[in-house]
Amino acid sequence: MSQTENPETNSDERIRKIYVKDLKLGEAVHTVFRAARKEKHTSRGGKSFLALTLVDRTGEVDGRVFDNVDAADQAFSADDYLLVKGKIGQFHGKSQVVIDRLERLDPGPIDAAEFAFTPAPVVEKPAPGAAREATEAAPAPKVHLSRRLARLLENPQVAQALDALAAQLEKAIEKDLHLKAGLPPPPPREPRERPERKPRGPRVEHKPRAEAEAAHKPSEPRRDPSLPEGLAFKPFNALVSEGEKTEPPKAETTSG
Repeated sequence: MSQTENPETNSDERIRKIYVKDLKLGEAVHTVFRAARKEKHTSRGGKSFLALTLVDRTGEVDGRVFDNVDAADQAFSADDYLLVKGKIGQFHGKSQVVIDRLERLDPGPIDAAEFAFTPAPVVEKPAPGAAREATEAAPAPKVHLSRRLARLLENPQVAQALDALAAQLEKAIEKDLHLKAGLPPPPPREPRERPERKPRGPRVEHKPRAEAEAAHKPSEPRRDPSLPEGLAFKPFNALVSEGEKTEPPKAETTSG
């Protein structure tokens, strides 16, 4: 018959410690745990049972007492050390110790570090598609601020407005400094004339060097088709002789 206290059990006997991580389904256990929590429940059939959490340094496991529930509930409190005798079962895929007998132990000779366990924090997994939605929701990389300002300053109206704003800020800062120093306010400044921006001229397209040299290269004279194939131009002496032939003969004058 199951009971919560065993008068024949000697608390001074050597008990082999079986750790939570070494518990196996279906094996009988007779070892020491710390009762981290305990709660009394009623099953659907109207029967009471005691639910407790057994702990050692390797983990925690559920414990159940189905017989002599009232006596077991009064026999110990939460965080007491218990000598537990029972069997490893399973409920909803989770291991649990079905306790037949238990005995509250004196905490004096027990090393508390052997029964201290801190559960690991639960890390919630992101829902499917959450990473993709976060990536899609992320803003696109912005253009560097200096480039954006440079583009804005290319507009004359924007540049003029920024110049006026800077002048107003300088005036307000200077006035505040004079007041703090006990000096009279500074005289009003004459508005500065902003130099007009020169319009940008058309782009000059640079031709390749070969094309430029070809454009400046003097054209060769055309070849006289009446010359033999071996000659491109008539010799100089031929030109002279032809000139002499074309001159009309001088008329001789006779006296008398």
